[in-house]
Amino acid sequence: MAESPELSVVLPTLDEAEGLRALLPRLKDLFERLGLRGEILVIDGGSKDETAELARSHGAQVMRQQGKGFGSAVREGLHAARAEWVAILDADGSHAPEDLERFWARRKEAALIVGSRYCRGGSAEMPLSRQVLSRALNMVSRRVLDLPVRESSSGFRLYHGPSVRAVPCAATDFSVQQDLLVGLLARGGRVVEEPIHYSPRVGGASKANAWKLAPAYVRLLLRLKPLRGGWRSEARLGVVLLASAVVGGPSLAAGTLLVHETARLRAGPRPALAVAVLWALAPLTGVPLASAHVSVGILAVFLLAATLDSVFPKD
Repeated sequence: MAESPELSVVLPTLDEAEGLRALLPRLKDLFERLGLRGEILVIDGGSKDETAELARSHGAQVMRQQGKGFGSAVREGLHAARAEWVAILDADGSHAPEDLERFWARRKEAALIVGSRYCRGGSAEMPLSRQVLSRALNMVSRRVLDLPVRESSSGFRLYHGPSVRAVPCAATDFSVQQDLLVGLLARGGRVVEEPIHYSPRVGGASKANAWKLAPAYVRLLLRLKPLRGGWRSEARLGVVLLASAVVGGPSLAAGTLLVHETARLRAGPRPALAVAVLWALAPLTGVPLASAHVSVGILAVFLLAATLDSVFPKD
């Protein structure tokens, strides 16, 4: 009987023959270089091109996806994988499989290693509009869910198989990434990120549309928030904002919120709340902060701080 694989690589696909033609030989080279027993699982969502035939010719196991959507393909792949460690990559060639060598070296550190475009050392070749929206969505997710990683949407990951299979998840779309990440954190698992370079796809058309995903992200954040501390910190902030509105009206409340969010970017929730309290009470001592001009100035500072935090992360 053949020995079980040490690493399973799951590739969700839909008409990705061009990408697989370049990717599969590199994965096999990676297994040989690391001296690993590996398996490649292609979860095919009904491709019309030669995806399945090409995958089989390179020794990959092809499974016809049972559910609909990217999330279903990921979940089916995770449950079909036989190895203790399971990597998931995009099949379009945008992820360099060689980066898995660094992931593999760190596998004992966490239940999930996320390949990140937005941590220090990461990069991406994407249109500016897509990159701005992607960074914004990831920043909001990180803020609302208090995540320990800068990119929660990455499809390049290394999971500890038994840990992730224990996470209840029913996501069928791209939100499966955040669902599994938060589920692992809720169960006490550690999540870390490793920088990657995201390249343009080799061929075919992208199946993701960030604009269409935005409403789904809002619903996702509201659903996952109870697993990440609930609404207590937001309730405390709400009290501070209400007090600032009483002291100095809407302009002071808006400034207090912006000061809080600016401080939270670098200092964390507790220091940010303390700064917000001081800002809200400052007009009682005669400091003229309750004006629209001050709020506009703070907005400019916040936007600059958010941009710098996204483009030049501190960690």
